[in-house]
Amino acid sequence: MPTKKEAATLLQNIGLLTGSQVEEALEKQRQTKHSIKNILKELGYLHQGNIGSSLLSQFGILPRETSEENVAPEVIKSIPSSFAKEHQVIPLEKKDDTLVLGTDEPLNFLALDYFKEELKKKVQLVMVNQNAIASSLKKYYGIETEDLSPLFEKIDQGYTPILKETEKAVEGEEEEAKRAPIIKLANMLIADGIKKRASDIHVEPLENTFRIRYRIDGVLHETLSPPKNIQRAVIARFKLMAQMNLAEKRLPQDGRIMLNVQGRPIDLRVSTLPGLYGESLVMRILDKTTMLVGMDQLGFLPENRKRWDTLLKFSGGIVLVTGPTGSGKTTTLYTSLNTLNTTDKKLMTVEEPVEYQISGINQTQVRPDIGLTFASVLRSFLRQSPDVLLVGEIRDLETADIGLRAALTGHLVFSTLHTNDAPSAITRLIDLGVPSFLVASSLQGVMAQRLVRLLCPYCKEEYPPDEETKNFLDIKAGEDVHIYRTNGCEACDYTGYHGRIGIFEIFIMNNELRELALKKAATSEIRKAAIKTGMRTLQEDGIIKIRKGLTTVDEVVSVTGRKENVTRN
Repeated sequence: MPTKKEAATLLQNIGLLTGSQVEEALEKQRQTKHSIKNILKELGYLHQGNIGSSLLSQFGILPRETSEENVAPEVIKSIPSSFAKEHQVIPLEKKDDTLVLGTDEPLNFLALDYFKEELKKKVQLVMVNQNAIASSLKKYYGIETEDLSPLFEKIDQGYTPILKETEKAVEGEEEEAKRAPIIKLANMLIADGIKKRASDIHVEPLENTFRIRYRIDGVLHETLSPPKNIQRAVIARFKLMAQMNLAEKRLPQDGRIMLNVQGRPIDLRVSTLPGLYGESLVMRILDKTTMLVGMDQLGFLPENRKRWDTLLKFSGGIVLVTGPTGSGKTTTLYTSLNTLNTTDKKLMTVEEPVEYQISGINQTQVRPDIGLTFASVLRSFLRQSPDVLLVGEIRDLETADIGLRAALTGHLVFSTLHTNDAPSAITRLIDLGVPSFLVASSLQGVMAQRLVRLLCPYCKEEYPPDEETKNFLDIKAGEDVHIYRTNGCEACDYTGYHGRIGIFEIFIMNNELRELALKKAATSEIRKAAIKTGMRTLQEDGIIKIRKGLTTVDEVVSVTGRKENVTRN
């Protein structure tokens, strides 16, 4: 690899730059910290674009393929995202005490000494493909909607962090939160999160950094890192927007921000939590246009769709949806209620909180601080003559008991439970203290669900499955099955995935299952009986979706575990 002097000499010899032009550019780089390529263009010394690959051999540089490389997280963290994006370089590996950086611009060799000085590390540059640089920058650092470096510089000018918790300090904090650059940054973070389909924006003050992350398709992705000294102003800005108390930093707070983004109603649920290095803030993005999808978009295969439609048609009884937090239970229930929302039926919900307001449905939000609990609201609901009830979650015996007794008196009740699978819902209700006869007589059916990421339709690639994959998918000899894996492209932000879909297991109560519930049978017995009725397990549903080319083996295994043995009689 050539030194800066050798590279400058070579560029001079082939007539691209003179020695004085190189020195002038390097001096300006030391002052502005901008990329050498952009500086040469500004100075008018680079008229023909980038130096072509034909000159690489004269530099003694061999190209390197990076498309299949997975760079270790500690290597990625070795350079700031702002540096990587400004100079279009990507860290590839560490060799002893030397950091290997990939670049698609030979002129970066002129800045080698500058890189070493800025990063405080020994640096080696290698040439990689321009598309690989763009792909890696998106994959590991994310790409902002605009360059915020000038914005950060403006914020930094004359900014003094407020440290003391006094009334004057809070007034100063509010004043900082109303400054134009802070407002612009806060608005950009929200807009960028919506554009990238994030479900949550995490604003996290750490010991030495101020971290911003987006949860996209259930996975957190780090984005830009604003200066540490503006974290209080940014968090104060979001608290102001959510109408929270700026002076309260010792207790958690909840708030709400209502926005209209390009004609789309966006509701942000904001939560703060005191931490060691400042308040952590999370904004849940609720987009009504994406939340209220059609039943066909939830991911039901025909057999499960038929089972779920059967449960929706009952005039009484309780139907449960189970799964962990973030498994899509609320989306499924809202979508289902929307199909039942007709003028001849009265629908009522009690939730914590009300995530979406649906026209035609009476919705109530619980407030435990004033005694408005799930149980108390549910009692009042029964005097309102409803047809369909939604209880946001069954958490205790009182709520469960009232809900199941309401189901016995001619009301169709929907609710959720946190269990690992559908059959566990029966034993969970009994464990809460609900009489087994009440469970057996009022429960109509249970659905468990999880979410798996969908393969990006633009870049997914087919591959021949190995023996382990064939065994997991139960692929027989000679069977023609097309299996796909992730690749990465601009459409999916180089993650290989775009969107999520549900996998489900559903059983409808019959005489055998009611007998098992009545005698408080073990979950394993109930599971065997449910499978005999035709219940397809979560893993079986996921395997069908892998074979259809919708998702990957890794996704299904991550939510359902290893291969399970299912016996059907």
